[in-house]
Amino acid sequence: MKRKRTPKPYPDNLRGQVGFFTVSWVHGFATMVFALFMQFLTDYSGIDAAIGKVGYAAAFGTVILLVTRIVDAVDDPLQAWIMDRSKEKKFGKYRLFTLYSAILCAVGIIIMFTLPDAIKSNAILLPIWVMFGYLLYEMGFAFNGTGPILQKITTDTRIRTKMTSLIRMGVIISVIPSVFFIPIATAVNSGIGNMGKSFSLTCVMTAAITGTISVMGTLLIKEPYLGNVSKEDEEETRLTVKDIWEMLKTNKPLWVHNIAYFIGNMSFGISSAVLVYFLKWFYCADMKTGVVDEIAYASIYAIYGVVSLVPNFLTPLVAGFVVKIFGSVDRAARACELIAGLIYGVMFVCYLLGLLQLSPFVFIGLNLLASIPMSIAVIPSMLLNTECADYVEYTTGKNMTAMTTAVNNVVNKTQAALAALIPGIFLMMVGYSVNSATGAYAGDLTKLPGMVNGLTIVMTLVPLVVAVGAWAVYRFAYPITPEFRKKMTAELEQRRAKMREGENEEGKI
Repeated sequence: MKRKRTPKPYPDNLRGQVGFFTVSWVHGFATMVFALFMQFLTDYSGIDAAIGKVGYAAAFGTVILLVTRIVDAVDDPLQAWIMDRSKEKKFGKYRLFTLYSAILCAVGIIIMFTLPDAIKSNAILLPIWVMFGYLLYEMGFAFNGTGPILQKITTDTRIRTKMTSLIRMGVIISVIPSVFFIPIATAVNSGIGNMGKSFSLTCVMTAAITGTISVMGTLLIKEPYLGNVSKEDEEETRLTVKDIWEMLKTNKPLWVHNIAYFIGNMSFGISSAVLVYFLKWFYCADMKTGVVDEIAYASIYAIYGVVSLVPNFLTPLVAGFVVKIFGSVDRAARACELIAGLIYGVMFVCYLLGLLQLSPFVFIGLNLLASIPMSIAVIPSMLLNTECADYVEYTTGKNMTAMTTAVNNVVNKTQAALAALIPGIFLMMVGYSVNSATGAYAGDLTKLPGMVNGLTIVMTLVPLVVAVGAWAVYRFAYPITPEFRKKMTAELEQRRAKMREGENEEGKI
C-alpha cells in the first residue's frame, strides 16, 4: 500500500508558494519600467517639440523626479502608520492593503507613461498629470504588505528565505517585459510609426497583465489572524505616534541596515538609470553627427536583457545556500557587496586601458559577473528588513512591520531619485535633446563626448566605491549577533503562541 503524503503546512504548500510567487509581479514591472521614465520623457514623449523648447524634457524630468522623492519622505511613513495601526481582520489587514496596492500601482504607472497631446504641450498640466500618476504608483508601492505578512506567518529563517526567494523569482519573471521594453516597443512601432505612442501602448498592456496576476496572487495568500487576549491588551498594543518615534530613535539594526543598503544598492540604481544612455551613446552613436543606429541599440539592449536575466533566475535558487554558508543574513549581504564592488573595479580598469571600448560584450560580460553577487544580496537584504521588524516587536511588544518596511521604501526611492538625478545633471549640462521622430541627437554635439565619458565613470568607479562602503557598514556596525537572534526568535514564538491561544479561548466563549 502506498503511504499517504502528509500535506505541507501553509505557506510551504502549493497555494502559499504560488501566492508569494505572483503577489508582487506588478510592483516588479512598475519599478523596472520606472527606471526608463527619464528616457521616455527625453527621447520618446515629444515634450520638447510640444512645448517648443530644446532641453525642456531633460530639465522637467530631473526636477519632477526629485520632487516626487521629497513627497515620498512624508507619504511613505504615513501610509505605513495607517497599515500598522489598522485592526486585525479575518481577510488580513496587510493582505487587504496589498490588494489595493496592485491596482494603484498598475493605474499609476499607466498614467505616467501615457501623455495626451493636450497635456504634454501645457507646462502647467504636464507636471500635475505626472505627479498624479506618480502618487498613485507610489501609494501602490507603499501599500504592498508582503513583508509584514511574511513576518507574521513565521520566524523560521528557512521558510522566510524560501518565500522571499519565491517573491524574488516572481518579480524577475515580471520584469522580463521591462528588460526587453525598448526592443518590444521598437517592434510595436513598426506597425504604428510613432515611438512615443508605442512606448505608452507597451506599458499599458504589460501593466494591465501584471496587475491582474498580482491581484490573483494576493487572493491566494493567507495572513494569520493574531487576536489579542483581552480588550485591555488591544488598547495596550494600539500603535501611537509616540511609539513610532521611539522605534525610529532606538532601532539601531534598522538604521544600520538601511544605511548600508542605501550605500550598496546605489550601484544598481545608478547602473539602471545610466545604462540606457550608456549603451545608446557609447556603442551605437556617431559622436560627430549624433546619429544613432537604433537597430544596433535595440539589438545590444536585447542581448544585455537576455544576459541580465541569468543571474536573476539563478540567484533566488542559491540565496538560501549562500545564507547558510555565511551563517547569517548580514554576513551574506556584506560578502556579496564586497565581491560585486571588486568586479566593478575590474570594469573601471578595463575602461582606463581601452578594453571596454572594444566591444559591448566586454561590458556586458563584466556586468554579468558583478550582477550575480548583487542579485544574491537582494534576498539577504529583504530578510534583514524582516529581522529589523522582529527586533521592533521584540523590544516594544508592538508590530510595526509596515513602518520598518516604509523606511526601506524611502531609502529605495531616494536611491532612485539620486540615480535619476545623476544622469539628469549630465543631460542638463549638455542641453540634452533628441529628435523623437528620427532618434538623432538634437543638442550641442561638442558636449556629447564629455557626457558619455562622465556616464562611463558613473557606471564603473562609483559602484566600486559604494559597494565597499556598504560592506564596511555591515561589518563594523550591525548589532544583531547569532546569540541575540536565537533569543529574540524564541521569545517572539512564545508571544505569538499566547496570542493564538487567547483568540482560540475567545472563540470558545
